[in-house]
Amino acid sequence: MAVTRCYICEKNPQEARRLGDSGLAEGQICPICHRPTCRHHLATVRWRWRNVTRDLDSALVCRECKKTYRHREWDPVHRDWIS
Repeated sequence: MAVTRCYICEKNPQEARRLGDSGLAEGQICPICHRPTCRHHLATVRWRWRNVTRDLDSALVCRECKKTYRHREWDPVHRDWIS
């Protein structure tokens, strides 16, 4: 899903000028903080479901949520976090 702006780019105008609007088409809303994020500022987090099958899964979240480990607060009852 495309986004029209990126909250991380808005905080750092120099990086926003360097990247341009190229990542907005592949950007999405971060499922943790619910803020729009361009593709350049998304990071992959992985987990294993705690059900019987223990399947691996992953999602894209903003770099700030990954860096501060906020993604580990996202449904900790059903997920064993890998990254």
